[in-house]
Amino acid sequence: GTKEQITLAFDAMKSCNQLSSSELDRRCAKREFNIKVRQQQHSSESESESVELKFPIVEYNVGQVVKHKSKLWRGVIVGWNIEEDKKEDDRLTSLTTKQYSLTQLNINKEEGDGFSVGSNTDTQQDTLLLKYTVLVDHIDLKDSQNNRFESDEGSLLGNSLTVESQEDLSPVDDPFLQRIHNHLIKEYFTKFDARGHFVLNDILSYVYPLDRFSHSKYGDANDTDTTIGEAISNVESISSTDLEKSRLAICNGVREIGRRLLLPLSESNQQQNENDEASLLVSSLISSVQSMLMENNTSSPNQLDSAISSLAKLYMLHVKINSLTWFRNANLPQKEHIQFSLGQVVKHKLYGFRGVVAAWDAKPRMDVSNWDGLQGVENPNEKPFYHIYPDVNDCIEAFGGPRSFRYVCQDNLELSSSNENPLELKLDVDPEEWKWDGEKGNYIASAEMKFMYAEDLGEDETTLIATVRNLRKILTECLLEIRDGDNPDLFTMDDLFCQLQFGANNVEDAVVIQDLIKELWKESSNVDLRSRIDNGIADLLDGKHESALDTFSTIVTSDPLYGEAWNKKATVHYMMGEKDDSIKAAKEALKIDHRNFQALAGIGLIEMDSFHYDKAESAFRKCLAINPWLSTVSSRLSVCVSKKEKGSE
Repeated sequence: GTKEQITLAFDAMKSCNQLSSSELDRRCAKREFNIKVRQQQHSSESESESVELKFPIVEYNVGQVVKHKSKLWRGVIVGWNIEEDKKEDDRLTSLTTKQYSLTQLNINKEEGDGFSVGSNTDTQQDTLLLKYTVLVDHIDLKDSQNNRFESDEGSLLGNSLTVESQEDLSPVDDPFLQRIHNHLIKEYFTKFDARGHFVLNDILSYVYPLDRFSHSKYGDANDTDTTIGEAISNVESISSTDLEKSRLAICNGVREIGRRLLLPLSESNQQQNENDEASLLVSSLISSVQSMLMENNTSSPNQLDSAISSLAKLYMLHVKINSLTWFRNANLPQKEHIQFSLGQVVKHKLYGFRGVVAAWDAKPRMDVSNWDGLQGVENPNEKPFYHIYPDVNDCIEAFGGPRSFRYVCQDNLELSSSNENPLELKLDVDPEEWKWDGEKGNYIASAEMKFMYAEDLGEDETTLIATVRNLRKILTECLLEIRDGDNPDLFTMDDLFCQLQFGANNVEDAVVIQDLIKELWKESSNVDLRSRIDNGIADLLDGKHESALDTFSTIVTSDPLYGEAWNKKATVHYMMGEKDDSIKAAKEALKIDHRNFQALAGIGLIEMDSFHYDKAESAFRKCLAINPWLSTVSSRLSVCVSKKEKGSE
């Protein structure tokens, strides 16, 4: 209605406050022109007799997902414009951080840019071109398998936007291919709607008011599209039942976990000295747990936001506790070989630059035998290496320019003798994590960093270690209860998958849910096996495939029902080129949990690599039915579909 349009106009103008008056005039003119084009189209569709058209029929709508017929990428339409055939000047303008393609037909004629709105032009329809500005899926963009984006009339702009003709595009009706992934999505749309399109922000809704998915158009009770209507009914049905129940269960469950964790933390806090470094870490953990308890789940106007926020807090705390325990357990046995402590200012013996020790590895994470500066070091691959934040001025003198990071062998370092002032670092260092101590001439690392690297935390260190281990134990118990569905006070895996499939509105929310699901799969009541799987993952990330495979094989021998160990074993086999063994391991993971989307994605990738596009498509569709937000999988599915279509021609 009129009130809604006024609101949209007001919001649009607020977002345009950095634009010149001429740019604002262009936006208003474009809106008027778009209304004129759509009204002509609607009139022609409703008239029983043929109506002479001044403009081309605009088949697609802003927010709709399309696919390029020859280049095969997918994208979402962020704008459309009509221009004279003789003109090729597709100009882009910035609308705060948003970009829209300008039409040459909606600008004042006196500016020489085209037709003014309402002008009586004799230009015929066949002299006009309809162009769409499309935001391209970033995975499709990178995929060169089908020689996408080879030069033709379509121009790729800024590696994200492209201007294309209507005849080169086709609609994407496959629900598994409609979630487009691009970092600019949030600049144009508020969310992805499960009905198969993106929801326009206020600016786009104002500029394209009669496009189907505009605020003022979409959801109209007169919409007679049966397929869309059925989809709306299904989604709303899910939203009103399972979604609300799962959201409430998640909020209540996270609060219950927070209550369990707060008790041992409070007891530990009472026992510790306020000024002790250990107390600082306990206080930080208490703050994280209290934020879980403070999440309001009953009166929130948007329970989805509250549920996602609760899950994010639980996930971050879990990762933090896990990191604290795993790093400390891994680093403690190596501490006797480490010469320099976190925060100490050291100097490179050969190049002369100073730097602060930010972290260390007992052995380098890559082969360093051929690195410069290590010729005089015996067996450098067996020596400790340090992560150093170097002084900017020292690096300019040593290397001719600043450096933000150096990876240095222990044999090439010595303590810096004079450090009256803090170093000038190119990297922005968190002052709360790295405080300068002028008296000692070094930096003070955070209590969290000291805990992970097994450094002295004062007289309450023993109590702190016991507290962190207790928190890890409680978290493990809670996560296992969630995974096994054993506790009615907590939420279940079904609740998480319900949110993942039907509740998440954007990829950021989906990542929170799917990452917590992955952590649940990694959990085990056997502390030793749980630690081993982290060790195996670390070896896998470092490229130590043989060691990782040995670790995962040992785990599944000890516990054949450890699904994540089977899944990681499948990953290692694939990395080593052992495709048959990889598929076997992935199928074992699926026997344990048929919703393991990682295992399905892996099977699909192997079948795709083997040119078995039917089998790959089947695996990818099963995967996306469980987790529809996996961008790499949807892109690979798109390739398989295109390959099959091409083969059938």
